[in-house]
Amino acid sequence: ALKGTGGRGLAVLAQPSPSPSRKALASELFAAFPGAAWYEWEPVGRAAEREGWRAAYGRPVRPVVDFSRARVVACLDDDPLLEHPAALRYARGFAEARVPGPEMARLWVVEPTFTVTGAAADERLPLRRGAVGAFLAALVRELERTHGVAVAGGSGGFTAPETGSEVTAFAERMARDLAGAAGAGALLAGPAQPPEVHTVVAAVNQALGNTGATLQLVTDPVAHVPYPVRGIEALADDLAAGRIGTLVILGGNPAHDAPADLELGTLLTKAATTIHLAAYRNETSRLCTWHVPEAHFMESWGDTAAWDGTVSVVQPLIEPLHGGLTQLDLLAILAGRPDRRAWDVVRDTLRADFAPPGDFEPFWKTCLHDGVVEGTRGSHVRATLDTGAVSRARAALAEGTAGTGSGLELVFTADRKVHDGRFANNGWLQELPDAITTITWDNALLVAPATARRLGLDSGDVARVAVGTTALELPVYVLPGQAPDSVAVSLGYGRRAAGQVGDGVGTDAYPARTTAALWAVDGVAVTPTGRSRTLAVTQDHHAIDAIGFEGRLQRLPELIREATVQAFLEDPSVVRTHTDDVPLFSLWKERTYEGEQWGMAIDLNACIGCTACVVACQAENNIPVVGREQVINGREMHWIRLDRYFSGPPDLAGVVFQPVACVHCEDAPCEQVCPVAATQHTHDGLNAMVYNRCVGTRYCSNNCPYKVRRFNFFNYQKGLEDLEKMRYNPEVTVRARGVMEKCTYCVQRIEAARIEAKKGDRPIADGEVVPACGQTCPTKAIVFGNLNDPGSEIAKLRDSDRAYAMLGELNIRPRTHYLAKLRNPAPGHPGAAGDEDTGGAHGAAHEPHGKETA
Repeated sequence: ALKGTGGRGLAVLAQPSPSPSRKALASELFAAFPGAAWYEWEPVGRAAEREGWRAAYGRPVRPVVDFSRARVVACLDDDPLLEHPAALRYARGFAEARVPGPEMARLWVVEPTFTVTGAAADERLPLRRGAVGAFLAALVRELERTHGVAVAGGSGGFTAPETGSEVTAFAERMARDLAGAAGAGALLAGPAQPPEVHTVVAAVNQALGNTGATLQLVTDPVAHVPYPVRGIEALADDLAAGRIGTLVILGGNPAHDAPADLELGTLLTKAATTIHLAAYRNETSRLCTWHVPEAHFMESWGDTAAWDGTVSVVQPLIEPLHGGLTQLDLLAILAGRPDRRAWDVVRDTLRADFAPPGDFEPFWKTCLHDGVVEGTRGSHVRATLDTGAVSRARAALAEGTAGTGSGLELVFTADRKVHDGRFANNGWLQELPDAITTITWDNALLVAPATARRLGLDSGDVARVAVGTTALELPVYVLPGQAPDSVAVSLGYGRRAAGQVGDGVGTDAYPARTTAALWAVDGVAVTPTGRSRTLAVTQDHHAIDAIGFEGRLQRLPELIREATVQAFLEDPSVVRTHTDDVPLFSLWKERTYEGEQWGMAIDLNACIGCTACVVACQAENNIPVVGREQVINGREMHWIRLDRYFSGPPDLAGVVFQPVACVHCEDAPCEQVCPVAATQHTHDGLNAMVYNRCVGTRYCSNNCPYKVRRFNFFNYQKGLEDLEKMRYNPEVTVRARGVMEKCTYCVQRIEAARIEAKKGDRPIADGEVVPACGQTCPTKAIVFGNLNDPGSEIAKLRDSDRAYAMLGELNIRPRTHYLAKLRNPAPGHPGAAGDEDTGGAHGAAHEPHGKETA
């Protein structure tokens, strides 16, 4: 029927994708049905960034930043270390550039609410989202007026909206630093900023000489497609006009996350036939004529392209458990080739576009072995700025048309765990404490301390947020470092058809989001409702006693040690404390180790708080999910917790993260009190648990000063189906109810390496044993190894001037040591010279509980 009309009335709605095979199949679809239409929508995508950079250079390009070479990076409402398609690569490069020394990189961040990148910043300015464009205008003005940087699109008389004195001073210092690092810096803007901001950012990088050096341009594979692509507004218009008879939706959940003013859920009924390919029968599937089960990417063939253009082959780990189709399978059917499956399509695409002439099979096997297609990394584009487009963007910023806003602002953010809601049915992610707020199983309205006082709100209060005719009711979380007059809420919660895990969790913020205000809306009214809601927050559950045993310590223990890099280079003892010189005497006979002696080092300077280690440990060690009620009771089971500490004034607070797991004390307090010897010291220095001995006295937990032991109050593995049991790691015991459990340094991996070493009649090599947390850490902040090997990386880190033992004054000799965090504030910052009040070594300067600091 469609062939007879040339495809008129056929429409496809998909999320943007860099897949070469999907692009090829879409082209085949248009060849078969030239009258068809293609629409794309992504609720938290980077469409504005693509539009801005395309306008700047007149062609579809994207910036690729080399964080390892950049000496100064400035982020305007951007989170490249977590919420970027290249976040893993960027985080690794950032850590490489943060090695303490005279050339240590500096990070500037301007943002409305805390991000992972903002937490890692040396210089951070909380600023409402709508004022970021005005801040950029002030930055450009300062670069041109004071530093002689000729930014394209202007004549030297560029004026910017006047901002507050604190904001102006910050822009002046940032401009001085960027100008001083010309050719070795980068200025970035986030996806929530309008295209004009990205266009001007592109011009600033070009003027500073960063483009072509630390920032390269590559062709954007998402924007560069050989068929017409329209947006979701056009889809809504065509549905309303009755121009679409058959709508095929490839993944996503547009009925839930499309702008509320489009009323897409209602418009879907206008099409005679709607087909939704999705992994879950979600809100959109329930409105469609047909729901087609989508195969999980781990059981599918496919391909994709990284941010820099490198093509990768997606390979299945298992056969599909429940059948299901991929997007490539369904598109092949639509194009009239039901005999072609995803495997065939991927091979055909590689053969046509990337393989050298000759026998294809060796090339195919090499791609499968390597995981990536060699030589596909995007070539650096030498493009010329469109000065006219830059001039128009500058004018928009100068006139404030890019959105400066007034009144109280509501900011929408992608959630750090469930993203746009697609992972709402994942219990691991729902129970993962948010890095900044430590909230689980919920979202909240984030409010600055000063704003909360003005509105009469406190954490846990339920507030009514009125956005035009729409009202949301959200629990409040008072967040130090939140921008004044700007409140924030994360998307992805309040699902109604996520599944048994995700339904009804949190509050749906999408009804307040419109096409005119996708990322922020001004003029909202926030009022108390008089009700409260208990948030499942984990920060205080296992807090270390800050007074010390029976108050004997005269000063607070230095849990976090922090200083400026300038002060550290002048005097490394700045990160030492009075407890390092306390004479220690042991009641126990010291052990000797002839073979391995395992230990761990965690570099707080490299840790960015991404929480990947927490989930990796959960997956590796079969750690159960306990649910919201038990988290509120303090019974979450994570073997690693990520402690978050605020420091400084509440409205300008800084953040430090500290991963804490069992530190495998040499003189372990837990071993001394267990009446059944369930916790034992091994021959290679591990503090091991014998689960079938444990009778659940919990004496060990009471005696642990780090509070890193977890008691399994319930039998979470009871009555599982065989399919559910497949998620468990067979190398690790699945614990029953009533036993104590905690970090084992991934002893199963140690034993596997030991077996391989014995086969080869050799010692275990340095780096051969990598625990799950260390394997997953994108910044290599977690290092594990043999302390008895003087040439090992772990031995070198333990000898570092920054290394210290948390609570070492208790003489329990932890095997996990930390390396102090160093900040690199710019000259002129109050803490640049290592002032103790802004960057000293004492944990007393930090507040773990999210309250205002003294």
